[in-house]
Amino acid sequence: MILPFSIVNPLTRIEVLRQLPQPGKVLVRENDLIESFQLVGEYTPPPQFAIINASRELAIPPKKIARYLDVKVGDTVEEGAALASRGGMGGRSCRAPFSGVVTGFGRGRLLLEAPSRPVQLSALLPGTVARVLPGEGAIIQAFGAFIQGVWGNGKEVFGVLRVAARNARQSLRAKKLDASLQGAIVVGGAGLDEEALAQAVEVQVGGIIVGGVSPQLMPRLLTVPFPVVVIDGVGKVSMSEVVFKLLRSLEGREAALSGQMSDLRRPVWSRLGNVERPYLAVPMPAQNAASVDRNAPLTLGSRVRALRQPYTGMSGVVVEIPRGLALLETGARRPCVKVEFENETVLVPHANLELLL
Repeated sequence: MILPFSIVNPLTRIEVLRQLPQPGKVLVRENDLIESFQLVGEYTPPPQFAIINASRELAIPPKKIARYLDVKVGDTVEEGAALASRGGMGGRSCRAPFSGVVTGFGRGRLLLEAPSRPVQLSALLPGTVARVLPGEGAIIQAFGAFIQGVWGNGKEVFGVLRVAARNARQSLRAKKLDASLQGAIVVGGAGLDEEALAQAVEVQVGGIIVGGVSPQLMPRLLTVPFPVVVIDGVGKVSMSEVVFKLLRSLEGREAALSGQMSDLRRPVWSRLGNVERPYLAVPMPAQNAASVDRNAPLTLGSRVRALRQPYTGMSGVVVEIPRGLALLETGARRPCVKVEFENETVLVPHANLELLL
C-alpha cells in the first residue's frame, strides 16, 4: 500500500527548485558550482502607479485644489507623506500609498509612480546547477540531510544549526535565546510562545524550527523577519524523536531553511505527489547518495510516523502487517499495521500513518 510521506533522511540526493515569481533572466548555467549567496536569477517588475484624487479626498473643486497641494510634479515622496491637505475645522489630507515620484497632476488628480527595482533570487542551497529552466530559474542539487515540515511562514535563510531544547518535548524558551544565537537556525522542541518569539526577534536569530505551534500564533509568525518551520503539526505537538535526534546530530553544520509553501494559511499535511513543502537541507561533503523513492510501498521495517492521537508525532518501525481488516477499540474495522514505538508495540490504522523516507 502507498502511504503519504515525509522525507526525514540523514543522507540523500537533494534537489531544490529555485524559481522566479515572474519570468526573468537566469544567471547560472548547467553544472555550475554555486554557493548559497550566489544569484540564480532576477527580474524587474513593472512600475507601480497610483492615481490619487486629491480633489475628492479633500472635498475641494478641481479648479481650486492646486493651492492645497504639498508636493509638485517631480517631487520624491515617502509612503504616508502628505500630498495635499487643508487645515481648519475638520481638516483633511491625502497621503502617498507608497514611496515614489509625483509624475503628473491634472483635473484634481496626482499621478504617483514607484520606480522598478530588480528582484533577485539566490541559490539558498550550495551545490551544483542540475538543470536550468530558461526564464524561470534552476534546480540546485546537493547531497546531505533533508527534513520536510508541514508549515512555514514563507521566508528562508542559510545559517548554522543550533539546538536550544534539551529534548523533543521541551518548548523553545526565551531564556535560552541570547546574543550567541544571532543569525543561527534555532531548533526547539514542542513549540514556542509569544515571549520566546519576541526574544528571538530581539536577538536576531536566523530562523526557528519547532515541532508545533498554536494556531493563534501563526498570524504573528507571518510578520517576523526570519523563517519559522513547523515539523509535526499545529497545536501543542512535540517534535518527532527521530527528527529531533537527527537535528541534534547535525548541530553546528550550515543549513538552508525554507518556509516556502503554496498556501501559507494552511499546513501541508503529508500528501502524495509533488507538493511544495517547507524544508531544512543540510549539505554534506558526500559526492553521491541515493534519491528518495517517493513511491515506496509500506513494508515490514518501514519507518512511519503517527499523524493522529493518541500517538501524534511518534515514530516507529512496522513489525507486522496483518491481512484483511483489523477490529479497533471503536468497533470499526480498518486496514492496520503493528508499529513498534519507543516503549510499546501497537496496532495503528493505515490512515493514521505516514512513511518517513
